[in-house]
Amino acid sequence: MFECVFVALTLPPCWYASHDMKKSLRAITLIFNSVMRTGYFPAHWKVSQIITILKPGKPADEVTSYRPISLLPILSKLSEKLFLTRLQPLLHEQRTIPDHQFGFRQKHATIEQVHCVTNAITEVLESHKYCTAAFLDISQAFDKVWHEGLICKLRPLFPATIHKLLRSYLEH
Repeated sequence: MFECVFVALTLPPCWYASHDMKKSLRAITLIFNSVMRTGYFPAHWKVSQIITILKPGKPADEVTSYRPISLLPILSKLSEKLFLTRLQPLLHEQRTIPDHQFGFRQKHATIEQVHCVTNAITEVLESHKYCTAAFLDISQAFDKVWHEGLICKLRPLFPATIHKLLRSYLEH
């Protein structure tokens, strides 16, 4: 239940201030443990409400001027965060994610990646060598990932229950 308390406190105060916190956390703990045990992420938790926000300085009459934002159910967001607290130690322990991977990692901000690149360029130039670089920006990268292939690659990395839950989360 401690995990649930910790994660619940990261949610907007309106969520837990208006509920009987102890009962809610017990129920959420039960639900989350069932999700972990069965390896099934409920399909209705994946249904989001989409809102659009106009990008600054863009014309309001063009569709491409809007950024879509997906609002997922609160239990979905809470479960994702709880699952991440269990997944991160495994990723760290097995060194699954290389140190030079900066996206979506704590204490790996963009500015630190800029410093790494700048330092590498400076070292090469100071040693009077050539420096080349290629920078790729893959739009909608997550949407273009071959999920079935990703699931297969993850199989040997995680215990069966975690792998089953990841598969359930990514499918359908």
